[in-house]
Amino acid sequence: MRWAIDGDIIVYAVGFASNDDPVEYALRSTRTAVENIMHTLAADAVDVHLTFGPDNYRFDIDPNYKGNRSDAPKPVHIQAIREFMVEELGAIMNYGQEADDAMGIAATQHGHGIATLDKDLDGIPGVHYNWKKQSVYWVNPEAADQFFYKQMLTGDSTDNIQGLFKRTGVKAMKKVVEPLAYMDDPSEMYAHVKQVYMDAVAAKVMPSDESDVDRWLLQQGRCLWIRRKEDELWVAP
Repeated sequence: MRWAIDGDIIVYAVGFASNDDPVEYALRSTRTAVENIMHTLAADAVDVHLTFGPDNYRFDIDPNYKGNRSDAPKPVHIQAIREFMVEELGAIMNYGQEADDAMGIAATQHGHGIATLDKDLDGIPGVHYNWKKQSVYWVNPEAADQFFYKQMLTGDSTDNIQGLFKRTGVKAMKKVVEPLAYMDDPSEMYAHVKQVYMDAVAAKVMPSDESDVDRWLLQQGRCLWIRRKEDELWVAP
């Protein structure tokens, strides 16, 4: 089986662990990290994916996307590690989108496995591997959609994506999230999410209407959605 590996996570994990070490040590550790994943999975082949950050299409949708990371420290050897991964390990640099998107496309269009520690990839159906937990698991299509629509309610603070609470001041309580677990149709899931937002707006007597909710959800959905085919933009079902 061919596997898509999340190179971005390796860059940062190895990079921060090697901050006080010579660059040569960081590069050896990078190779070891990739080879360990390949060995554990007995992979036929792997594609290591990296993100070329500045032209991510999500920045055009929401200028505040990942805005909370702008001042976050970066590993000392980050550039050397990324160059090593491309030149020596054949890593694929993804322009205009994230490594997550490339992995999502590889999984859904070509049946590749996904190796990552990023929970966001649970929004993609298929075989997954978490190397920290040494866990291989399957995400079925219904569970992938449920994960995505749950994020539409909770948002994603890691990427600075606002959810129900940030938009309306109403918390995404268990009682409004839990019904998604019993749904298998994305249209039903979306209708539920939208109604939760509409109820929250009404409860807070906010100066917002259905058009505002539609706009919020489109922006959130397009930032949260991990692509399953080339150039895909999420639309409400």
